[in-house]
Amino acid sequence: MDILLFSRNYVTIFMILLFSIKLWNRKSFRGSETKYFWVVVISCLVLVFEDMFETVAAQSPSLLYWRILCTIIGYTFRSTAALGLLLVVIPERHRKMFLWIPSLITLLFSSTGFFSDIVFGYDENYAHYRGPFGYIVFIIPLLYLLLLLWFTFRNITERKGWEKYIVWLGALFCLGATALDATVGGNHLNEAIMISSIFFYIILYSHDNRRDALTGLLNRKAFYDDCIVFANSIYAVTSLDMNGLKGLNDTKGHEAGDKALVKIGECITSSIDKNAHSYRIGGDEFILLFFECDEDNIKKTCESIKKRVTESGYNISAGYALVDADVSLDEAIRKSDKLMYEDKSRYYQETGLDRRRR
Repeated sequence: MDILLFSRNYVTIFMILLFSIKLWNRKSFRGSETKYFWVVVISCLVLVFEDMFETVAAQSPSLLYWRILCTIIGYTFRSTAALGLLLVVIPERHRKMFLWIPSLITLLFSSTGFFSDIVFGYDENYAHYRGPFGYIVFIIPLLYLLLLLWFTFRNITERKGWEKYIVWLGALFCLGATALDATVGGNHLNEAIMISSIFFYIILYSHDNRRDALTGLLNRKAFYDDCIVFANSIYAVTSLDMNGLKGLNDTKGHEAGDKALVKIGECITSSIDKNAHSYRIGGDEFILLFFECDEDNIKKTCESIKKRVTESGYNISAGYALVDADVSLDEAIRKSDKLMYEDKSRYYQETGLDRRRR
């Protein structure tokens, strides 16, 4: 293999090397998801060598067997690479063995190249041509990419901001590369998969940095960032604070307190819609930012949260304030905090509990 073969894959090899170093140094990143990034990296590395060997085999009809083998490997590992990306973003409960079946179908169909041309073959001039089932090896990676978009949109991308379109652009980039490879040939998909993998890693890393590790809600840093980014589109602020957390920690331990906070986070998440972001800004303190909403909806949301939390065996105080021409975002936050603490005072007066134990 001469330097030209290496140069064809130079960008892909460079990305594989750098990304491998990053993955190796972040072994604990998102737990099991790291191994699926390795599936993508190893698949792309196999595809690089496959491309080199297939290019050599294409120069001599005497190497037909090896050319067919390389083509089978190429088709199979492209599906595997797409599956690896899907497994990175798909929730653990949905990671079933049947997701590997389409990749196995790719292997089975492409393996017919040894004795049939229903998927691919070579004419009298040793030129590659596609058979009647030739596009199935491209349809399967496409299905993986569509599932990838679906689960990313549902579980990772945030409701507001331009970053949510990065995933879609990455998928379109891969689809475009697939179309180029299917029509004019080449190894564009290898580069596209690696570039998309790196961007997915960045998105996931950014996503985790903006999340509270205990509740899964957005964290304090995300709150401050979003107050700047979405300053002109925030309609209202709601302050929430759990009642009785300190007493719960003192009597039943911090594990019980953490369990309560997780449940409250779930109650908040199930009560808000796409027009609100929820944050845990510390301890038992939560904040909601509302966008494109009306006051009645905010009241109903607060009531829904308090009801769900109460039904879960806990209690929470709430206060909200609107942002308008006369009330800045900072002022609205202070006002919502004040109303929340008034609600908290009423709770302790009505229950007769010791507020010092909160």
